[in-house]
Amino acid sequence: MRILVFTTLYPNAAAPTHGVFVENRLHAYLKKYDADIRVVAPVPWFPFSHGVFGRYASFARAPAHEVRDSIAVYHPRYWLAPKIGMTRAPYSLAACLRRTLDALRAEGWTPDLIDAHYLYPDGAAAAAVARERNIPLALTARGSDVTLLPEYDEPCARILDAVVEADAVITVADALKTRLVDLGAPAEKIETLRNGVDLDLFRPLDRERIHRVLDLSGPVLVSVGHLIERKGHHLVIDALADIPEATLLIVGDGEERRALKRQAKRLGLADRVRFAGAVPHRDLVDIYNAADVLVLASSREGWPNVLLEAMACGTPCVATDVGGNAEVVSSPGAGLLAPARTAEAIAGAVNKLLAAPPARSATRAHAEAHSWNETVYGMHGIFSELAGKAKRERRIAATPIKTADTGAPKLIVTVDTEEIFDWSDFSTGAFSLAAPGDIDGFQSLCEQVGARPLYFMTYPLLKSANVACYYWAKADRGLADCGLHMHPWVTPPEEALSGEYYSYQKNYPAAVRREKKHALADAYKAVFGRRALAHRAGRYGVARDSYPMLAEIGVRYDFSPSAGFDFSSTGGADFTGYSNFPFRIVTPDGAIDVSPVTGARAIRHTQRFLSQETASPGFAAPRRRPFTEPARLTPEGTSLDTLMALTRRLIADKTPVLTFTLHSTSLTKGANPYAPDAAGVDRILTVTRDYLSWFQNSVGGSFISLDELGALYNDREDLAA
Repeated sequence: MRILVFTTLYPNAAAPTHGVFVENRLHAYLKKYDADIRVVAPVPWFPFSHGVFGRYASFARAPAHEVRDSIAVYHPRYWLAPKIGMTRAPYSLAACLRRTLDALRAEGWTPDLIDAHYLYPDGAAAAAVARERNIPLALTARGSDVTLLPEYDEPCARILDAVVEADAVITVADALKTRLVDLGAPAEKIETLRNGVDLDLFRPLDRERIHRVLDLSGPVLVSVGHLIERKGHHLVIDALADIPEATLLIVGDGEERRALKRQAKRLGLADRVRFAGAVPHRDLVDIYNAADVLVLASSREGWPNVLLEAMACGTPCVATDVGGNAEVVSSPGAGLLAPARTAEAIAGAVNKLLAAPPARSATRAHAEAHSWNETVYGMHGIFSELAGKAKRERRIAATPIKTADTGAPKLIVTVDTEEIFDWSDFSTGAFSLAAPGDIDGFQSLCEQVGARPLYFMTYPLLKSANVACYYWAKADRGLADCGLHMHPWVTPPEEALSGEYYSYQKNYPAAVRREKKHALADAYKAVFGRRALAHRAGRYGVARDSYPMLAEIGVRYDFSPSAGFDFSSTGGADFTGYSNFPFRIVTPDGAIDVSPVTGARAIRHTQRFLSQETASPGFAAPRRRPFTEPARLTPEGTSLDTLMALTRRLIADKTPVLTFTLHSTSLTKGANPYAPDAAGVDRILTVTRDYLSWFQNSVGGSFISLDELGALYNDREDLAA
C-alpha cells in the first residue's frame, strides 16, 4: 500500500518538535503494518536563516528533503503572505502537492491514497488535488481546525467542502466530530480515532533520581506547550501564587516567553517558575516523571497528547474542560478537570489533587487503556478500503466511442421520471406520485415531432401499478423507451443515511449501492418483463466504481454525467472537465456506453458558450473556469435563446448526440421549483415545443431513440458476446 502523508504539521531537522503528534501516529501505524509511505510536509518560504528572525529562521533552515526514521520526507516551500495568508494558503499548498506528486510520478511512485492532517489549509488543499487526480483521500481533524477556524466564513466553507470531498474523515476526539456535524458535515463518514500514547517510551522512572538531577523539591507542577496565549501558561503562573511551596516547570518556547518571565517576576514567583525551553519529545519522559501534577490550561484542544504521556509516567493531570480534554481526564486516576478556565479554579483543582493524589499505578493504568492499538487498527481499515477503491477504479477505463459523421445533428429526449418530494429534504418518508396523465401533453408533443422519449423511472413509480402500467403501455406501443432512475433515499434497502450528501448514490457504501441497484432492476423487470438497458443516477450522482454494478444488472447505456456541472460542494461529482462525447466502459459483465447530458459553460451573464471539448471523452479531471456558469439542454429555468446558443456551440464542436432532459414533475403544477403553478408547466411545454421545432426545422436535426443510439455507437452484438 502506497500512502502519501500531507501536512504542514510534521517535524523537520530545524523544528524537531513541530507536529510530532502526526509523526507519532505514523510510527505507531508502521509498527503494526507494512506500507510504502512518503511524507510531504510543506514549509513556509522565508529567505533568512539567521537566529535573529526567530521561528521564521527555522523555515529557511528546514531541508528540502530528509529521511526521518527510514521515511522520506519532502519539505517544498509555499508562499504564506502576511495578513492574506489564511485565505491564500490552500492554493499555495495545493501547488506544492501537485509539484511533488508530479516529481514522485516521474520516479515511478504513485500513491494509493492521501492521508492529510489538519482540515485548513492543509485539508482544503489536499481535497482539491485529490479530486483533480482521482486519488482517495482521508482527512484528520486535530483541534483548532474545528474549534476555531470555522468561526471565519471562508475557512469554514473550505473545511466543509474538504470534509464532503474526502472519502473518510478522522477526528481525534468525539467533541471534534460533534462540532463538525453541527457545522453541517455528514456524521456517517466521520470516525473518531483518538491519539494513543507510546507506553514503552513514556513510563514511570525513578522520581527521586530525576528530582536530584533537576534540583527539585516540594510539589512540582509542569505546563507543556508552545508559549502562546491559548495554552494558558499565564493562568498557571497566576495559580501558582495559591499553591504553597510548589515549583512550576514550563516546557516550550514561543512568543510569550518574555511576557511570562515578567509576569512571574511581578508576582514574586521568579524563583518558583523555571523555563525549560523546547525539549526534545523523547526527553519529556523525565519532565513528566518529575511532576506531581501536569497542568493544561488551554482555551482550545483536540486530543492533547501531553495528558496521556504524563499519565503513562504515573503523573495525574489538571486540565480545562475544552475540546477532548474531558475524554482524556475521564477517571479518578487520570486527575481532575478545572471547573473554569481561571487561575482560581486551576489552583483549587491542583490543591485538591495534591491533597489526595491517586496512586501513580492507577494513573498509569488509565493511560494503558489508551494505547495506539485501537487507533492503528481503525486507520488500517480506512486505508485498506481506500487503497482497494483506488485499485478498483484504476481497472475501470474509458474508451472514446467513434461515431460516423452522418451530417445532421442528432438529439435524444430524456425524462427523469420520479416521485414528488421536497427537493431540500431527501428523506425516505415524504413523497407522492403525480397522475400519469400529467405526462400526456409532453408525450403528445414528442410524438408530433417524431421523438421517442426515454423515461428513467424511480422505484416508487415502478412499484405503483397505475403509474407503471402507463409507461409500460407507451413502451409496448413503441412510443417511448424506459430505463432506471436511482433515487437512493426511496430505493430499498432502507438505510439510516439522510440529507443532501446521501442524496447522491455515489456516497453510499459499495455494498449498499449494489443492493439498491439490484432492487431497482428487479422492480423494473417485474413491470416490463426484461432488464432495463438504460440508467441515469438521480442528481447525476454517479461514481466510477458504480459501472461494474450497473453492468451486473444488465444496463448497457448510462446517461449520468452532466458535462460542465460541478456538484461537489454538496457531495456530488464534478463534471466540469468532461467532454460531451460518448465513451465506453468494458466490464466483466458487459460494456456500458455513457452519453453525458450535453452542456457547457458560458461567460457569466452572456450566451457566449465555451467549448467543453478540452479533454478526451471519458473520466476527466475538474476544470476551473472562473466567471462562467453552466447550462444544459433543458427547458427548466433555461430560455429558448440560451438553448439555441448552447446547441450552436455543441454543433460547432461536432457533438455526435445531444441530450435534451427534464423532470417529469415539471409537468405537474406545484410539484417542483421549476413548475410552481400551471403557468410554470405551460412555460416548460412551450419552451420544449419551440426548441424541438427549431432543432428539427431550422437546424435540420433529427431525433433518435435508444435503439438508434445503440446503432450509432456501433452494433453491440459483438460486445455482448
